[in-house]
Amino acid sequence: MTARTHVLSWGLTLVLLAAAWGVVEVTLPDDAAQQPFPTTAEIGEAAVSRNLVVTVTDVRAAARVTDDSGWSADGTWLVVDLEASSQVTQENALLGLSRLIVGDRTFSATDRGTTFAEQRLVTGVPRSGSLAFELPADALTGTATLQLGVPTGAVGQVPLDGMITLTIDLDALEPDGEAALLPNGWAR
Repeated sequence: MTARTHVLSWGLTLVLLAAAWGVVEVTLPDDAAQQPFPTTAEIGEAAVSRNLVVTVTDVRAAARVTDDSGWSADGTWLVVDLEASSQVTQENALLGLSRLIVGDRTFSATDRGTTFAEQRLVTGVPRSGSLAFELPADALTGTATLQLGVPTGAVGQVPLDGMITLTIDLDALEPDGEAALLPNGWAR
């Protein structure tokens, strides 16, 4: 072999190694096919995924939450008022995913009191209510991401075809002493 052949062999080897590294970097993870398509929401504007339409109408922080049945709880609460409906079908259409991510911690909406958690949705007819997240006292700083979704399979299954996300600036919220959860009902 000549020196030129050695240089070409090494050059081709480096090009193939770089190409292999590039393929590894752009290859999606194994569970990518089951991940939902995210839709970004803004407060006061409707956000639409395949079978979910959500309008977040308000976000509040409070030291106590109450509902119209007389239930109440003290703590550090983030309350999200919203209107939601299904868009394609009512079959298994419920707000099966309602979680809040603050830093590396994930919180599910409480099912205590009268909340919108696991609320059945109607196609084209929005319902309204509140989601309440009980947080540690130190969690009301920085930003949080609200994630909402409707499962594609049986009730309670994780796979989603779409997920609505809302970024919340927790530092901008002025905590109230008490926040009343909206009664679940038809949106106006």
